[in-house]
Amino acid sequence: MKPQVIVVEGSHDLNKIRSIYPDILVMTTQGSAIETEVLEQLKNLSKTHEIILFLDPDHAGERIRRIISTYIGNVKHAFLSREDSFSKNQKKVGIEHASQNAIKKALSELRVEYDYIKSDVDFAFLYEMGLIGQKHSQQKRNDLAKALNLGHVNGKTLLYRIQRFQITRQQIIEVLK
Repeated sequence: MKPQVIVVEGSHDLNKIRSIYPDILVMTTQGSAIETEVLEQLKNLSKTHEIILFLDPDHAGERIRRIISTYIGNVKHAFLSREDSFSKNQKKVGIEHASQNAIKKALSELRVEYDYIKSDVDFAFLYEMGLIGQKHSQQKRNDLAKALNLGHVNGKTLLYRIQRFQITRQQIIEVLK
């Protein structure tokens, strides 16, 4: 098994992870304006290390996740729920604000993203299951995403992650029961 590198956004996130796992390798993207040099470093590291993307559950975190995932491929994802990542004053969202238990849980439930789609799920199925295009779709989607550890998703992101994480119709049906 390859050694792991956890990729986070900033130094506060890095410090939080190191306070829980002092011996693990953590790398920062240094914010949402991710530099090509950082992407190249990660690509080189991916040859000898397992890359785990553990980014804030906000728009910037999702953007960074997409960029790195597309650039490197073959990464693992750890997702923290928004509820678990609010600051004490409820105004900021980030890994640095999460509890140790929430971080340990997120890092124990990694999702592997595959380059090929091996899922029988499509938009028609998501509609049929009430996950898109209906009155309570957002709440149903949020519940499914939480149960399957997919992070915060809209309809398009839900389909993308279901397909890339090779989740099947049967698995979704089981969760929705």
